[in-house]
Amino acid sequence: MFDGQYILWGGEHSLFTRKLEAMLNYLDVDYEFCLKTETNRAEVEGRLGTHFIPGLQTPEGWFIHDTTPIGLMLNAKYPERPIMPATPVQRIAAHLLEDWADEWFGRYAISSRWCYPDNIEHVALSFYANSVGKFVHEGLTDAERATAAQMITTVRDNFGLRACANRGCGPDQAAAVKADFQALMVHVNTHYQQHRFLLGDRASLGDFTFSGLFKAHMAADPEPRSWVEASSPALLAIMERLFQERSDGGQYLPNDELPTTLTPLFEHMLQTYHQFLVVSRQALAAGEKWCEVDLGEGLVSMRSLKYSEVSRCHIRNEIEALPAADRAAVERVLGPFGVLDAYLLPPVL
Repeated sequence: MFDGQYILWGGEHSLFTRKLEAMLNYLDVDYEFCLKTETNRAEVEGRLGTHFIPGLQTPEGWFIHDTTPIGLMLNAKYPERPIMPATPVQRIAAHLLEDWADEWFGRYAISSRWCYPDNIEHVALSFYANSVGKFVHEGLTDAERATAAQMITTVRDNFGLRACANRGCGPDQAAAVKADFQALMVHVNTHYQQHRFLLGDRASLGDFTFSGLFKAHMAADPEPRSWVEASSPALLAIMERLFQERSDGGQYLPNDELPTTLTPLFEHMLQTYHQFLVVSRQALAAGEKWCEVDLGEGLVSMRSLKYSEVSRCHIRNEIEALPAADRAAVERVLGPFGVLDAYLLPPVL
């Protein structure tokens, strides 16, 4: 095992960069945060094999991407500092919570960022600063600020609003997305007021997604920050604490138990993300690029996503591979919530 330095390649405004940063913080490993810029873009993307961020350069010299397999790799590499439970109910619950947060919370992030003109003006500075190799705290010159204002219009039109359309969270859905986020965060706040992490006194992968969402978006951008301040202001400090946490020997709840405060979170994932998983799977099976999801206020058009289907099947495989007694325990505890149903459907890819 190499004990050298990791390099995190990404951007300050990226949910998944911040998720991985929180993960590295928690594991208390030596790492450097390097910005992916216009200057180094081709080299970094060539090594990672993708244009997506973040990427992790390991002490062994590997370049890897996708925070879920990175998290599982780090969990195996540092068994004395686990970031995934070993017991069956908590482990499957951890997978479900991370998948939901990873694949659904992006709607809150991009809608709040790109559907509000005042917010777009703010994020222009961080986007431009990172693109030229500056961290936000370093500031910009007046000339750079002017260039940033011009650049962000292109980013909004070519990326931001298109991403919103793909996820069914554009300007027409903005009010519903905001209301859904605020209602959910009341339950999230209740949970974290009673528990240090999602599954007790030790972090799992979903905790890092929560803290990454806030670090990159909900606490950093003025529009979504106002949402949090109006509904669950205590979460701002809680999520900053999560981002800075270090592994200290805390444990998951005993006896493979789940906190009762997770019940509203399971209900939310069932009513929202799992509805998408089912219809996206159907669309992919039929060769359709779009699907329609009923989120309680009429049908919402969304892009069907191969990545979500792949993630669903990975979790399905985890469930299917469980020994009989462990599978029975998982079904006894999680089955009544209905949160296993979407994952047990046969693969279509």
